[in-house]
Amino acid sequence: MRKTLNKFLNRAKNKDIYFLHCDMFPHCTFNEINCGIGEPNMVNIAAGLASKGKTVIIYGVAGFVLYKSYEQIKLNIKGFSENYGNIIFVNAGANGCYNAAGRGHLLDDDIQLCSALDLNHYEPKTRRDFVRLIKQKCQQENGASFIRLGWDNEIWK
Repeated sequence: MRKTLNKFLNRAKNKDIYFLHCDMFPHCTFNEINCGIGEPNMVNIAAGLASKGKTVIIYGVAGFVLYKSYEQIKLNIKGFSENYGNIIFVNAGANGCYNAAGRGHLLDDDIQLCSALDLNHYEPKTRRDFVRLIKQKCQQENGASFIRLGWDNEIWK
């Protein structure tokens, strides 16, 4: 899915869409900010961009982004940024691809966390559904949403 997201961003080349991640992409995309290993800081940067009316796509492993950044999401994203901009969390790992990497990479209560944070959550089943959803979410005026990726079957490869 990283490749699909990269292609989408490079084709869109929209100066109002920013892409943030924490060392997840070895290649550059349009308006990309690599935040190093620092998910809470990444969420705060996203909140700042969104507060200026930008659309921000945050990509990462949900275990890191949601768990490490819960307070920043609750206070900075849900507190003010989503009223001015658009934040889309795109999180990998729902298929168990990170199981060997340890507990911090696992998803077992991400949907419950989204519910607690009042984040709309989506789980596209195909690459086409993902592209359609990301386009739709990038066009919305403001808000915050969570896209849970899982590519267990051949469609995602």
